[in-house]
Amino acid sequence: MKRFISYILSFIICITGNFVFAQESPLQNKNLTLEDCINLTLQNNPEIAAAYSSQEAQRSQLKQSKSGYFPQVNGSAGYSRSNANSATGNTGTNNSYSASVNASQLIYDFGQTSSTVGIQEKSYQSAVQNTTALINDKIYALKVAYYGVLSAEESENVYKQSVEQYTEQLKRAKAFYDVGTYPKIDVTSAQVNLNDAKLNLLTAQNLVKTKRQELLNVMGINDTNPTFTLQFDKTLPPFDITLEEALDTANKNRPDLLAKQLQVESARQNVTLSKTGYAPTITANGSYAWSGNDFPLYDRWSAGASLNVPIFSGLSTYNKVEQSKQNLQTAYHNLTSLEQQVLLEVKTAYLSLNNAKERIPVAKLTQQQAKESYNLAVGRYKVGVGNYIEVKDAETSYSKAKLSYIQAVFDYNLAVAKLKNSIGTK
Repeated sequence: MKRFISYILSFIICITGNFVFAQESPLQNKNLTLEDCINLTLQNNPEIAAAYSSQEAQRSQLKQSKSGYFPQVNGSAGYSRSNANSATGNTGTNNSYSASVNASQLIYDFGQTSSTVGIQEKSYQSAVQNTTALINDKIYALKVAYYGVLSAEESENVYKQSVEQYTEQLKRAKAFYDVGTYPKIDVTSAQVNLNDAKLNLLTAQNLVKTKRQELLNVMGINDTNPTFTLQFDKTLPPFDITLEEALDTANKNRPDLLAKQLQVESARQNVTLSKTGYAPTITANGSYAWSGNDFPLYDRWSAGASLNVPIFSGLSTYNKVEQSKQNLQTAYHNLTSLEQQVLLEVKTAYLSLNNAKERIPVAKLTQQQAKESYNLAVGRYKVGVGNYIEVKDAETSYSKAKLSYIQAVFDYNLAVAKLKNSIGTK
């Protein structure tokens, strides 16, 4: 029996293991463009999902505020049974039945309901803008992570080339040493430089893994073994815009700026709402009821209107008005502060874009010149004219030039993404 149970357990573990290994990761061997990554972020990022839920909750609150325009109807029914005893004995059991329908309709409240609805409308619109702002920020974060992966991968390729170059140099130094052309120190130096290059490659490879996990985190995807690849269009995206156009676009499109403007309007309407505490309300009401100890029940009805006039509320209304006025000032100052922040962000992003654009041709030319210098140094070493230090310096300069050019290209792409984010576009 024990052997039979052991066979069964082994079978289950085998089947379960095969099932687990058969499951593919969500991005198994996918070739993703930037647009693909943006769509995945919109679909899976939990913060975006939470923002949409908060937005819908605000919509429901707006609908609740409109209930004041509609009649309020309530129904009730009851039954009771009683038994009474007196000094002369039991007087019997009584049954009592009742039912009623009550309705009321607000006639006029001097703008209290309409102001409440207006405030909730502005709050909902502000929630929509806040959701849009969050989406824009997440898309920008996605672009930073996306280009971070590509930059790390390009840097990894540079270090791989450096390892290959130092490997060739080590072989060449050994060959020259064997025939007595160059001293042993060239071999030792080549070995040390190769080891350094391998360490740099290991660091670069770890950075690629880290950047890929950061990208997955922004996209909201949990993948322990990501095997996706990223497409990269090496043609630089043109983005020609003047500073004045950028500032004008930001003032019209920045969702967080629009949200603050809506909050100012909401605070202004709240001042109006708080002042309605001084005003009376007029309500119409009616009811129809049935009651009695036996069927058929007696019926009765009533209808009328009521006027409720606030006379003194212990200065509660006055203080509510003052509070709402101060809240309006706070909202206005918050808007002014954000306007200044937006101005600074747009100008900074615009200057960074121009700087990144100017660095690219310089970095490209430096890379070309460093490559020529490296080829000359290797050529001189091969024919016995140069020395190993010259080759090492040239290789180091060439690798730095390639990394600088990679950094310049990705800095430009990120600068474009930052400027788009600062003016409220995707």
